[in-house]
Amino acid sequence: MQSAPERTVTDLEQAQEPLLKHLAELRVTNPDEQRNAEDLLISARYALKEAQQRRMELTRPLDEAKGRIIELFKPYVNRIETGITILTRELNQYHAYLVQLQQAEEERAMREAAARAREAQETGEVVGPPAEAELDAPVVAKTSRSNLGTVTYREDFDIKVVQPDQVPRDLCEPSMARIRARVKSGVTDIPGVLVTKRTVPVARR
Repeated sequence: MQSAPERTVTDLEQAQEPLLKHLAELRVTNPDEQRNAEDLLISARYALKEAQQRRMELTRPLDEAKGRIIELFKPYVNRIETGITILTRELNQYHAYLVQLQQAEEERAMREAAARAREAQETGEVVGPPAEAELDAPVVAKTSRSNLGTVTYREDFDIKVVQPDQVPRDLCEPSMARIRARVKSGVTDIPGVLVTKRTVPVARR
């Protein structure tokens, strides 16, 4: 037994079977065949529009149901996403704090090592190669292991274009909408763009 969508497609195909047959065997070599092809084009455009309308009639309830389900989930998902945002902010701030502590401790250890080297130079004391300094602050790992898994703190960038006219051209994406508008205005000689004129049959019923 066919479903409603399958029956709809079957009905459309059966109703338009003569059209589909002519489309498969279409040739245009003389004025009569041209007029026939133009009639077929108008019919095909109408058949396509009818098929799209019937399809929308079938999918509209699904779209509405999908919208209701999305709205149903939205409050819960928003709470989860808000929590993830807060957790990410707090973890990033604490990770940055630990990195600052480590950097400050490394700088302190380097200053102390430099001071000892200057003192040894002044006293003539012979010192061996500097040993790895023991840091009071813990070494901050990029990957932290928790009870449920691991969290890796990777460097990333927030990017915002503030002066578009100063962005290098090789970083700019050509706008097809603007190019098309320029061509339709009569300008077809555009550097880096190949413009080929073609004819588009527009059918009306």
